[in-house]
Amino acid sequence: MTTRRHGGPFRTATAGDDLRLFLLTGIGTVLVTRWLLARTGYPKLGGHGTGLHIAHMLWGGLLMAAGLVGLLVFAGRRVRLWGALCGGVGFGLFIDEIGKVVSNDGGYLYRPAAGLIYLTFAVLVVVSRWLVRPGGPQGARARTVRAADVALSGVASGLTDAQRRSALRALEGSERPVDLALVRLLECVETAAPKRPGVRVPDVVRRARSIVAALRGHRVTLWVALTWTVLQGALLLIGVGRDLAAGQLRHETEWGAVTGLVVCSAVMLGLAVAGAVALPRDRVRGLGLLRSSLLVDLLAGQFFDFVVNQFSAVTNWLVGLALLAVVSRALQEEAGVQCGSRPRKASSASALS
Repeated sequence: MTTRRHGGPFRTATAGDDLRLFLLTGIGTVLVTRWLLARTGYPKLGGHGTGLHIAHMLWGGLLMAAGLVGLLVFAGRRVRLWGALCGGVGFGLFIDEIGKVVSNDGGYLYRPAAGLIYLTFAVLVVVSRWLVRPGGPQGARARTVRAADVALSGVASGLTDAQRRSALRALEGSERPVDLALVRLLECVETAAPKRPGVRVPDVVRRARSIVAALRGHRVTLWVALTWTVLQGALLLIGVGRDLAAGQLRHETEWGAVTGLVVCSAVMLGLAVAGAVALPRDRVRGLGLLRSSLLVDLLAGQFFDFVVNQFSAVTNWLVGLALLAVVSRALQEEAGVQCGSRPRKASSASALS
């Protein structure tokens, strides 16, 4: 038997889903924590009159440790889900107190803290998308690793028919001894127990995705995305100019964030207008410019928006995410049409002509 040095690292079969759960749980934890503390007057947990204060950063660290210990010790898909969930909640509680770490003045209510929290999650989203990108580790060895990961999870908790078929399809046609052994293992692993009747989270998610897909493909939704993107940049520039002329920004302490927000809005508006002008002649270029406009807002503009407007900027952030999904879907379909991969009538972007 020959020995060779193995490459790597390789992704797990559920890396994308687990990272998504971690990030969504962390973001949700921050929003819920801020809402609850604002509603209750920012109470402190600790002994009264003792000078002690138990920051929820501590609970966040303990939850992250619990999730990590579970992942290091136990095997199975269920453990990985709980690890992502505990890690997400713990990281959300941890990063929510970043104001106490970077400033002695504002503490928890340090104004740039909201922007720093947003920037942290924005960077994590970009990194996670890069880690699970389609062009990641490929080849026979990567497929073997993912199939083995599915098989190991199946040994612990059983496999659904879809999971078994997906893993077997990844090994199809391979004559490598390790792959043949994995095929036999996957065929022998017990089938997961059927779910109890009732409302199931995967079914709800599947229905929600189908509704979102229908909305993203509707021409009205695409028009709304274009109109909102242009108006958001224009109205913000007009509003800042009006407040500046009226002297309402005289006592603003975050002038750096205001300046950054104005610059990002100007760039966003310029790209959106350029995209609207280019759409009738070149839909792919027009939609690409519109998508770039939204990315400027989400990756840079929203950071300054959170610093200036604190967590009231959540609404604009959610709208921006939804519009990015709409434009990205339209761009993908239009690019497919021009490559001849789909019939012309399937393009939602053609409704703008």
